Amino acid sequence: MSFKVLEITPVKLDDDKSELILLDQTLLPGETKYLHLTTIESIWEAIYKLRVRGAPAIGITGAYGAYLAVKHSRADNFDDFYAKFKKAKEYLGSSRPTAVNLFWALDRMEDCLLANKDKSISDIKRALLDEANLIRQEDEDVCRSIGEHGLSKMVPGMGLSL
Repeated sequence: MSFKVLEITPVKLDDDKSELILLDQTLLPGETKYLHLTTIESIWEAIYKLRVRGAPAIGITGAYGAYLAVKHSRADNFDDFYAKFKKAKEYLGSSRPTAVNLFWALDRMEDCLLANKDKSISDIKRALLDEANLIRQEDEDVCRSIGEHGLSKMVPGMGLSL
């Protein structure tokens, strides 16, 4: 049996450009358009306006948004850096106050930051990036596993009712 694999990434970070690339889900299924977001305000708006949908995708967006909010921070001590992070976390959380995965991801990012508080600011930033990437990778792995399990239940000629 032959299968076509769709290569659609709804949430992706281009760290070199400091931009979050989101599939604008308000345009689906008629149009495939990616948003290139570089500010915490634009990320907040994307969550608030439902441009990103699905609990895991919202959480991933929040994690990357928190990272991008502090990536270029010039804070030279933990307290100032943490204050900037907390402000970004609270702001992003206000975009969708009932989004459980958003708060789960933001809390996980804060836990990562606090676990690394004795390291340099540069190392903390790296840890935050690694944590956001891990959140995304874990979701991708779960989705792939679900798909593979479902595929194993299918037989040639079986129809799908969507």
